[in-house]
This record gives sequence, C-alpha cells and structure tokens, in this order.
Amino acid sequence: MSIYIEREINANLQYAIGLSNLWDVLYNRVNERRLFISELLAFGSPLALQCLDFLKQLSQNDMLKMLKLRKMIAEVHLQVHRKIDFLIVMRFY
Repeated sequence: MSIYIEREINANLQYAIGLSNLWDVLYNRVNERRLFISELLAFGSPLALQCLDFLKQLSQNDMLKMLKLRKMIAEVHLQVHRKIDFLIVMRFY
C-alpha cells in the first residue's frame, strides 16, 4: 500500500511541476505583452488604441488562467502532504 501511495505522490508532484511550468509560460507572455502595450502607448493612433484594448483583454484572460493554475498547484500540494501524512501514520501501525 505504501508503494502505491508513494507512486501517487510522485505522479502528483510531476503534475504540479508541469502546472508550474505552464504558469511560468503564461507569466512570461503577460510580461512580454505588458512591454508591448507600453510601446504601443507611444504611438497613440486609433489603430494602436484598438490593439491596446485587445491586448489588455488577452492579458486579463491570461491572468485568470494563472490564478486558476496557482489554485490547482496548491490543491495538488495539499493532496501530496495529506498522503505523506497518511504514510507516516501507516508506518507506525
């Protein structure tokens, strides 16, 4: 039983690592977009302003995705710690 739970713990940790990598990608995209938005502000043309609105909406969507990912990562880590606690208790019995 403990081997099965340890495998689950490892699988969950790998899943959390994948989610963290995805979060890093989204974070970099949002930062690149912010830099681009600040560069577009210098132009001030109507087309640039339309692009700004669109890019701001994309950034907001990516921020929401990042928040969901962080929540999922935290939930996975909580599950892992519960399983570790369970394993510790099982070894004493």
